[in-house]
Amino acid sequence: MWDWTAGTSVVTAANRALRRAGRVLVLASPDYFAHSATSAQFDAAFIRQQQELEGALVPVLVRRCTPDEYPPLLKPLLSIDLTDLDETAAKARLLKQLATPRHPPTGTMVPFPSRTTSSTTGDAATAPTVVFPGRLPPVWGPVPARNLFFTGREGLLAELHDRLAAGPVAMTALQGFGGVGKTQLAVEYVWRYAGDFGLVWWVDAETSTALTSGLAALATVLGIGAGDLANRAAAARAELGRRQDWLLVYDNAADPAALAALLPPTSGRLIVTCRDEGLRRVVADVLGVGEFAREESIQLLHRHVPELPEHDAHQLAEALGNLPLAIDQAGAFLATTGMDTVTYLQVLADQPRSLLAQDTPHHPGLAATVSAAYTRLAAEQPLAAALLRVLAFLASEPIPLAARPLSNVTPVPGALLVADALTTHTAVAAISRFALARRTGAALRIHQLVQALLRAHVPAEQAHDVFAAALNLLGTVVQGDAGDPAAWPAYATLTPHVAAAAERLSATECPPEPDRFRWLLIYTCWYLVHSGQSHAARPLLEPAQSRWRTALGPDHPDSLAAATALAAVLDALGELQAARELDEDTLARRQRLFGDEHPDTLASTNNLANRLSKLGDYPAARKLNEDVVARMRRLHGDDHPDTLGAAHNLAATLSDLGDHRTARSLDEDTWTRRRQTLGDDHPVTLASANNLAKDLAALGDHQAARELGEDTLERRRRVLGADHPETLSTASNLAIWLARLGDLEAARDLTEETWARQRRLLGDDHPATLGSAANLAIRRSELGQHTEARALAEDTLARRRRVLGHDHPETLNSANNLALDLATAGENQSAQELLKDTVTRQRRVLGPDHPSTRQSERILRRLTERTRPH
Repeated sequence: MWDWTAGTSVVTAANRALRRAGRVLVLASPDYFAHSATSAQFDAAFIRQQQELEGALVPVLVRRCTPDEYPPLLKPLLSIDLTDLDETAAKARLLKQLATPRHPPTGTMVPFPSRTTSSTTGDAATAPTVVFPGRLPPVWGPVPARNLFFTGREGLLAELHDRLAAGPVAMTALQGFGGVGKTQLAVEYVWRYAGDFGLVWWVDAETSTALTSGLAALATVLGIGAGDLANRAAAARAELGRRQDWLLVYDNAADPAALAALLPPTSGRLIVTCRDEGLRRVVADVLGVGEFAREESIQLLHRHVPELPEHDAHQLAEALGNLPLAIDQAGAFLATTGMDTVTYLQVLADQPRSLLAQDTPHHPGLAATVSAAYTRLAAEQPLAAALLRVLAFLASEPIPLAARPLSNVTPVPGALLVADALTTHTAVAAISRFALARRTGAALRIHQLVQALLRAHVPAEQAHDVFAAALNLLGTVVQGDAGDPAAWPAYATLTPHVAAAAERLSATECPPEPDRFRWLLIYTCWYLVHSGQSHAARPLLEPAQSRWRTALGPDHPDSLAAATALAAVLDALGELQAARELDEDTLARRQRLFGDEHPDTLASTNNLANRLSKLGDYPAARKLNEDVVARMRRLHGDDHPDTLGAAHNLAATLSDLGDHRTARSLDEDTWTRRRQTLGDDHPVTLASANNLAKDLAALGDHQAARELGEDTLERRRRVLGADHPETLSTASNLAIWLARLGDLEAARDLTEETWARQRRLLGDDHPATLGSAANLAIRRSELGQHTEARALAEDTLARRRRVLGHDHPETLNSANNLALDLATAGENQSAQELLKDTVTRQRRVLGPDHPSTRQSERILRRLTERTRPH
């Protein structure tokens, strides 16, 4: 009705459209047929159209209708059923069934539907059997019962059908670990397409004997062959070679050699379900079957328990890892017992073996499936089974594994070192072969429920030792530089496993943590800080520091290292006072333990100076900065990374104090040295570039600041990402320089975008967010948006007073800016009172000669002169 405007006659327009249309698709649903106009349309134009041109009216079911809901006039028409299909599968089915009839090529003889015909060679050959649609083929068995709760998988079914139709060798393997629904997918395919075949046969292929027996049973049904199982199986395979109308399923094939020896001829269709990726050597066409999509999990749960709340269904799907068998078990269990979701999830966490032991009507329970596979693995490859038990205590994310290198070879950073090369690769291959984990390159991924069942399989008296082995395995990792983006992908892979182990350490009576695991945890947290994910580091560091202070003592180097990292996390999260207190305690301990010249002591001094500067205590920060720079130059030299880090912080403090020329000189030197030693794109090099641009702007060279700022922003976006806190800091600064060059709208837009990102990532009260809010208030005022500017300035001042304190330099800047907004609104008296208080505080905090103090005094004088009577 897009083309029908107001005043159009619906009946006339519909008739006109129907006369033009070659076909009319009725998108059938209960809602459509309930519409008041629908009946009249059928009685008039639609039925007339169907009478005039056969096949012009095509019902397309988009939602299921009951017999009472479906109009009697449409019931004689063949319909196209798109219910429960995703968009891709629905499109394919619609186009296929709307296509013109597909007749055989001209000259093709359609065989008479007798049992046999003569071949062109004179040999007897079995012709395809004609099967009436909807009926089972003449030869059928022993196919499992159809699963009436089968859900989703339309894309996989379509892909399987396309592959089997491609020929000439139509063999496809459905591969995946236990519980993903390989067998159920094959069962559904067989029932859907049974009418396309004259023979459908299902064979248990788990062992060579079972496979042979299944084929021999087929020979018996066909009335051919004699003798032992092998002879009858051979006769069945020979008969299949004389037919083209058959479909075989070899279910749960486990032995590639046995499968290769008993493959049927290539004249028909074969589906193989298997866990072992190694079957690719026998059946080259492998279709991977994985977990449900989330919507499929929700749909199956609702089919079992229609009244299950959506939120509960999502919780269950998440906890069950979208594993089809587990979803089916959970749905059936909840429907049978009436247990609520909260209780079910608690039982699942505490007793996974009990809850997942229930068999389904179509498959043994997941607990039995995993237990059987693990038992076979332990019997054949005990070392692989031992490794798998250890890996079950890590996260259900890909676990990077590697062999221990030879003595003269450097290990690959970021991988867990298992054993020698042969033992490692043999174990990984065995675990993958029994489908207890999925191999992705050099990593193994174990499903979370499989891990839970494997952990439950470990005797209670052994669990402590197995978890200790997991910590030791994590400790074999060679860490890269946590501050180098090149090392971040490896850390990103490791982080879930470090977090899983740390959570288990915090929640249970834990074994002693190996030194190397503690170091890995600290390095991982530093990676999270440097990559802008400090919120994820805090729940790792706070419990770790508490554990280590108790177990090792507060003066232990690892306890102090954890405190140092935690202070950096608190700083990044905007909790500056808590970070300062932690730094002061750490510095005092290191001075007492190691002395003032120790590298760790100097690092703590540098950290404390940085925290003091952010808290607005610039003189104290400068004193510490200058002392630590001098000591580090003497201890490490001018080009050492620690020396350059201290110099960088000193320059920032000098800039805060208004000594921009000295800051510029120091920043230029630091930037040059960092570019030479680390490269232009290293994060610390970009930090120096950002500070130098700020110096240039403070000295009035806004164009140079803009150019350097734009280059730094582009590099930070590429290296760190658009949402990294340091990228957003550069964007905020660049907006200021754009404004000073007169590009006010671009400055406002960039500031608004930056502020929105910081609010989402850091929160409304983070100091960096408040900095952008203050800048945005100025930009709005410059563009004449005075009401919006004043409201934002007032809100920012209130927040800064609460977060930073009334005397913080940034708070005083906000007060100064709000005074300007008040003056613009004509509220001179209020503006003067606020400025007087601001100037008094700035003189005390920053000193009378600080640029910010002098600027506030100039504004106050102008306002005073404006209101002075003449």
